[in-house]
Amino acid sequence: MKSFSFIHTADLHLDSPFTGLRQVDGTVASLIKDATFRAFDNVVDLALRHKVDFLLVAGDVYDGSDRSLRAQLKFADGLKKLAQAGVRSFVCHGNHDPLDGWSASLRWPEEVHIFGPELESIPLAFGGEDVVVVHGISYPKSQIDEDFGKGFHRKGPYPFQIGLFHCSLGSDPAHETYAPRTMDELVSADLDYWALGHVHKYRLLKDGHPFIAYPGNVQGLHIREPGPRGCLVVQVDGQGTVNARFEPTDAVRWFSKNIQINDLETEADLIEALERTCDEIRHEAQGRPAIARITIIGRGVLHPVLRRPQVVGDLMERLRETGLESAPPLWIERIQVQTNTPIDLDSRKNSADFLGEVLRLIENSRRNPTGLKEVISELYHDRRVRRFLEIPAEEEVVEILGEVESMCLDELVAEETE
Repeated sequence: MKSFSFIHTADLHLDSPFTGLRQVDGTVASLIKDATFRAFDNVVDLALRHKVDFLLVAGDVYDGSDRSLRAQLKFADGLKKLAQAGVRSFVCHGNHDPLDGWSASLRWPEEVHIFGPELESIPLAFGGEDVVVVHGISYPKSQIDEDFGKGFHRKGPYPFQIGLFHCSLGSDPAHETYAPRTMDELVSADLDYWALGHVHKYRLLKDGHPFIAYPGNVQGLHIREPGPRGCLVVQVDGQGTVNARFEPTDAVRWFSKNIQINDLETEADLIEALERTCDEIRHEAQGRPAIARITIIGRGVLHPVLRRPQVVGDLMERLRETGLESAPPLWIERIQVQTNTPIDLDSRKNSADFLGEVLRLIENSRRNPTGLKEVISELYHDRRVRRFLEIPAEEEVVEILGEVESMCLDELVAEETE
């Protein structure tokens, strides 16, 4: 079998609105607005630089059914650029960008195949030799039944066969379940490579026969998607052995960092710790603009200082000013405080007084954020509330509980000492 190479990408979410950011500087806002487009440019450049034979896009090209013309033109331009270099592209649509969404009437190069609502198998030959077949299917609409996409199986004499599918494999609390599959189902299809989409973080599920992976999204979309985002560059040798390497493509990188106050004694110590953290973020961003949330945690003498009016706001403004002066820029999305007074929290949780009861209630809720989220979600079902608030993620519920715990300790411990 002739060796070949390809790029496996997914979840481009072109023209994502990047919700959840407030008071963003104009320069940073511009960088964020175009981040998904620049990330897709990076995928195209990567394909050209490595001279791959084809590109696989496993769903959610666009962020929504009502995709913008700008996003459609950007995607078409990228695939045309690849086609001019002899790189073929295979695209399936997912739950965010189903086929029933609006599509402009664009002319696609013959090197581009967009899968329809029925399972298709598209062959590729290299040097006159039948080598690869790509099996794929697109979501006809956003809501599909659990049997959608069943029927992938090895077909024909092609030595290397690929399944291109946007689906859920196992459970993932960060993503809704779509076209759920089990590992046994994918393995029994007897394909060589499963190019999956839907999960936004790189996950290597099986390194062997078949090779099964999510490449993650090409660009983090919010603070809950920190760290490198990218795609897989895949080499397949003459024996069909897969060598896949993750390559970052994100144009802007998100970070979430903690600073511990237990050993900090003065405001100067805290400022130095914040500046060190910002330096770490710049280094880890690898030359990209960065957006960061810093959480100050622990118990220490600086706790009452951080609870003073304007202290956190002043610290954030200072870091934003210095961050925008750096190249590339660093934007502090938020500084949040989850500190406590320097007391023996474990012993207070075990006490029989009112404070102990409150702390135990908070701890139980922290251990079961899903249960608490279900309780408070009833509030968000009110249409008047939905206009202004989104149902918080589990991580946000835990953050709120930390703030509640801190407030209770501030107020109730203070009462005991008066």
